[in-house]
Parts: sequence; C-alpha cells; structure tokens
Amino acid sequence: MAVLFSFAAVGALNLVSKPQTFAVIDARSEYVEFSVFNPELSIIYGSGLRVSSWSDDSEDGQCVEGALLPGVMSLVSYQRIAERELVVTISGKGERLNGGIATPFNGEVVLYTDAEECGALTTSRFPIWGPGKIGSSLTMRSDGPGPILLEGTLETFGRTVDLWPFGRGGAIYSAGEPLTIPSGGFVESDAENFDSLGKIPDEQTALFGYVSMSDEPGLSVQVTTETPRLQVSTPGVREDSSRIEVGLFAQVLNDPTILAGQLTLVLLVLLWPITIDLVGLAFSGSDQNGQLTDTIPEVLPQSIPSSMSSLKGPR
Repeated sequence: MAVLFSFAAVGALNLVSKPQTFAVIDARSEYVEFSVFNPELSIIYGSGLRVSSWSDDSEDGQCVEGALLPGVMSLVSYQRIAERELVVTISGKGERLNGGIATPFNGEVVLYTDAEECGALTTSRFPIWGPGKIGSSLTMRSDGPGPILLEGTLETFGRTVDLWPFGRGGAIYSAGEPLTIPSGGFVESDAENFDSLGKIPDEQTALFGYVSMSDEPGLSVQVTTETPRLQVSTPGVREDSSRIEVGLFAQVLNDPTILAGQLTLVLLVLLWPITIDLVGLAFSGSDQNGQLTDTIPEVLPQSIPSSMSSLKGPR
C-alpha cells in the first residue's frame, strides 16, 4: 500500500496543471528595448524631446510636439549611458498625434532629451509593453564602451494551483530567493530564442512596466513578465545562455497547495503500518472476546451440578 500511495502521489502531481507564474525584474540599465504589440499602452509623450533624425528628414532638429504612437511590431529602445541624455529610438511604422491630427511615419525616428531648447519632460517614466531585452552585449565604440546592464535582480512568483481539498488556486507566493543579474549581461523574454521548445504567445513573453530617469547613471527599469521561460546571458567567452524555467521551479518547490498535498500523502505512507497494526489488534481483540462468550455457557452447566453434588453429604 505504501508503494501504491507513492505512485499515486507522483501521478497526481503530473496531472496537476502548471501554475501561472511571473517574474519581477528590478534593474538599472543603460539600454532597454521592446517590440510593441499594444500601441495604446506604448505612447511616448514628446514634450522635452528633440528630433535627431526623422524617417523622411522632415522633422530633423525640431522639438517634438504631441505624442508618438508606435505601431504594432515596431521596435522601441531607450538608451542612456551614465548621466548623459536619454535617447529614444522607434524603428517601424507609427503616428505622431498632435491636437487630434495623426501624422504617420515609417522608418527610424531618433529622439533625445533637450531641456534647454524643448523644455522639461512631461513625465520621467517611459512605457515598456511587449517582448523585449534589458541590457546588451558588451561592445566598444568610438566614444567608449557601449550601453550595458549595470545591476539588477530577478524574483519569481507563482499562483497556487486549484487542488481540492488542499487549497484553492490563484494565491500569490514567492517562488524562491531573488536572482542577481550580473553587470554586463542581459535578460531576454522573447520566445523566438526558444524555438526548439515551442513558441510562446507575445502576450506571455511581454515585459510590462516602465523605465525612469533620475540622477543615478543609466535608467531605472521596473518590469514584470509572465513568460514561463527567461534567458539570462552573462558576460564572458561562453556563447550559451542560461534559461530559467520559471513555471517548473515554482510548482515543484514552493507551491503551498502542492506541498500540502505532498505532506498529506507522506503522512499516509508513514502512518499506514501503524494503522494496519491497530486494525489487526482490534480484530484480534474482538476474536478473543467472541471465544470467551462461546465457552462460558458450556462450562457453567457442567460445573454447577458437580459442585452441588459435592456439597451433599450423609445425613
């Protein structure tokens, strides 16, 4: 029975669906990029930005008016090396919205912050909403080292599975200790890097969050992603990268519902021999009581007359 319980436990865990997981990345990086799949949530407000180059050169050198709406599948990148100006690049189709008028563009648009000529930024936060990359490979350029990820941590969370009677699904729990992202490496959530493992929809691989500017070097990056796989590339001579299986890590090790089920099955296996002994003792006790009940009526009728006869003496 203990062996059967063990196989039943393994089979039950394999039948349980993987929990929904997500990762929270808190980093400081000089470069971030993402592919747009929801333009309405990727709007870039132009106040405080100057055009370095426009797709048709018609806006070069002018301060941006209104807001920029990148199109679907456009690539948006934010770059800020050390404490220099912020550079925003949009590659692909999009529109500039100004006073209810939409002016389309198609190509590469490069913007940079210019507080002296174009005023202050409307907001110091810029959106990230799509599959993307934080950091870049270490390179050397004519003006010095290229933009890199300066520091960061990655923390994984999960939502419990629905496993009656041990617990209901949907509760959030921490799936492990925060992982340090090494300086000079980068993180990718795009599922195209894992073609051999199957395509993941863009809405799952997307990074959700923003970058913000401050007096510190680079950009502060605060994003969340629901992808079950992340790729963390470390600096060095090795070309292969580390893949983080968020879903498997969360389910097997930390799901409180799974742990409750495992603990219950372990207790059943450990208590099974004791239960068998108690049941055997109970049955043996009932058998002994039954034997005593059957022997008493046979003994008493025979013993009583003999004893009574022994009491009779000569008168």
